[in-house]
This record gives sequence, structure tokens and C-alpha cells, in this order.
Amino acid sequence: MRIKHLAIALLGGASLATAACSGGTPEDTGTGAAELATPETESLPALLDDADGLQTVAEAIKETGISGIFEGKGSYTLLAPEDAAFAALGDSAKELTGSADHAALAALLKDHLIPGYLTPQDISAAIDASKDGEVSMPTVSGEELIFTRKGDAISVSAPDGSEATFDGEALAGGSSIAIPLTGILKKI
Repeated sequence: MRIKHLAIALLGGASLATAACSGGTPEDTGTGAAELATPETESLPALLDDADGLQTVAEAIKETGISGIFEGKGSYTLLAPEDAAFAALGDSAKELTGSADHAALAALLKDHLIPGYLTPQDISAAIDASKDGEVSMPTVSGEELIFTRKGDAISVSAPDGSEATFDGEALAGGSSIAIPLTGILKKI
């Protein structure tokens, strides 16, 4: 069933992309943005460097070496915790981001990284098409994230019960995309 939901999301994204290419406009899917995120020639890590409110995740990507994944031919969707989400962790965030050993930080980032290029509109369309109002997707680390709708917002939850909401415009760079999140998908 999970594969079916992902296929629906990808098909939904293809139809939205077709509408954009043909001069049509995609509908607002309740994510707060009616426009598709289109890839820039600049890499996703470079775009994150200049993005307000995403400096902690931008620095974490560089420090851990995860930035190399965005230089390859593959596409990824990064669910990018905002700076405020890291700040809310207090000393735990300082230990995580300030450590000389970046293994825990790299593991955290992999829990926020989904293979494939999925816009908020793609995920929204998959939620709408599902029978139970939720879509499950695996991360690079193998965790299953559950996407649902809470009012007009899209919410994502991790197996440990941590939860966050999509917040703001997605950033598309190279062949990947980052969707800002209000929280971190791991209890720390």
C-alpha cells in the first residue's frame, strides 16, 4: 500500500508539472503555495546557505559531508528543520551540532531525507488520494515517516512520535528539494 501511495504522489507531481509546462496553473493544495517548486541551477546546499531560518541545517549538511549526496545524479527531498526547531532543543542541540563526531548529526539528517523529488503539492495530492488520509514514505535511514493533513497544513510524524509541520516555501536546487519543517523528527 505504501508503494501505491508513493506512486500516486509521483503521478500527481507529473500531472502538476505537465500543467505548469502547458501554461496551466496548479491548484492550491492547502500547503499555502499554488506554485510548483522548480529546480534552480544552484545546488540545494548552496541555496540553503542563503535561506533565512535554515542556517543550522545548512551548516549540518556541510559539517557531516551529507552535501555530497546532492552533487550526484539522484534526487532527494530534505525535510529541513528550521533554526527555531534546533533552538527549542536547547543544550541537546548544542551538543548535537557542536560535537567533533558528526555521526549522530548525520544520522539525524538521514532521518529527514527521502529519496526522490517530492514537492509539498505532490505529498498533498498523495494524502488526498489515500483512503485513510495518510501517506507513508521511507527515509534514507530506513525510517517510515507518516504524512497527514491537519487543517490546511501538512504534518509529518516519525516512528518515535515526534512530529512537525511543513512551514514556508520549498527550496529547489539541482535535482533535489528542501521543505522547511517546524520541528525535528527525532526525540532528542
